[in-house]
Amino acid sequence: MNAVVQSPLPASPDATPADTAAAPRQLPLGTLPQPWHTIGRHAALAQLSHDERSRLDAAAHLNHFLAQQVVPAMRQRFEQAAAAKPPATRDEAWALLETDPRFAVWSRLRRGSMEARQRAAFEAAFRQREALAAACRDVVAAAGTLELDPDLTPPAYLADTHAHLMPGGYLASFGDDDVTAGAAYEASVYSVVPGRSGPYSDGAGRALARWIRTRFPSFSPRRILDLGCGVGLNTCAVAQAFPEAEVIGVDAGAGMLRYAAARAASLGITNVRWVQADIEHVPARLGPVDLAYTAIVLHETSHEALKNVFRRCHERLAPGGLTLHVEQPAYGDRPWFEQCMRDWDGRYNNERFWSHLYELDLRQELAGAGFAPARTFEDAVSAVPWNTDPRAPGRMEDYGRTGNWQVVGAWRDPA
Repeated sequence: MNAVVQSPLPASPDATPADTAAAPRQLPLGTLPQPWHTIGRHAALAQLSHDERSRLDAAAHLNHFLAQQVVPAMRQRFEQAAAAKPPATRDEAWALLETDPRFAVWSRLRRGSMEARQRAAFEAAFRQREALAAACRDVVAAAGTLELDPDLTPPAYLADTHAHLMPGGYLASFGDDDVTAGAAYEASVYSVVPGRSGPYSDGAGRALARWIRTRFPSFSPRRILDLGCGVGLNTCAVAQAFPEAEVIGVDAGAGMLRYAAARAASLGITNVRWVQADIEHVPARLGPVDLAYTAIVLHETSHEALKNVFRRCHERLAPGGLTLHVEQPAYGDRPWFEQCMRDWDGRYNNERFWSHLYELDLRQELAGAGFAPARTFEDAVSAVPWNTDPRAPGRMEDYGRTGNWQVVGAWRDPA
């Protein structure tokens, strides 16, 4: 797998010589999927029946089989055909890939596994929606960390797109205090990763926190803004890494935030506020922050929304503050086969903004939002490895599912 090309990182305004340490090594390609019963437990977690757990585990193992057994055969066939007639564009590479009947089988099975795990997780959460709502309501009321806005109009692209084939999308709601969307999301994420992001599916948050500690050890943010926090999987990891900081998680989905607040409280995480708002229009009342970030969020925003998010980061950062954005690596000059594999979600997994995002120069987008070009950077960031079964290590990258990402960021100019 090609690594993200690393550029020199501009030091923070108060940097010490140690503030540009070496990046951690990349995460191994993968090991056996972890079964549902290894998921981290908390009071808000949906309780799955034997059959529901089995459906999620079956989907996880099917994805593992496809990645480790079918994809290598597809790649060999593709490279042989490409050697005879090299593609000049990704569209030409797609046309070549689609001549292989194995691709049609792989693609349909992968899509089917996505549909199956989403349906299994959603039906399990929906079945117990009233009990989950009651349990989360009591925990959230006691914590007092949730700020909902009943007058919020979510962005149309979010309301119209059920990302990752999630029934009803992130905004699904089935009554007052409903947390079905949040409960279903955590269950389905654990299956699709599958379990390799740790018991709490927070690999991106832990990776981001470790990256900051490694690259800029003297940077100690006191106020942190997580844009598009969802159910707070990564938010909680960041909050635990910076326990003295106030963390503000912002999302448009009320059900996701109710679940996030209950989940955090039941895990004993008390330094996060959960605020319902459009991340394109972060309320000024939240005040300035030292760190504003997104974690695997930008691929679900429109291009105009991305520009607005970057502008809001620039506006909300205190002088000398840092913005970071963790995402799948850009297509760049990666091999054509890898580009097509990574592009699959944009064509077949209801990710309408995916393909365009990974064609963008995000450093240029940050500069357009007001950050000095010399203060922008990109780097590789990898999930903190979790103990998984070493008996069957993965031989192939499960494109878009393994925790090797890029991080793009910028420092705001000091006052």
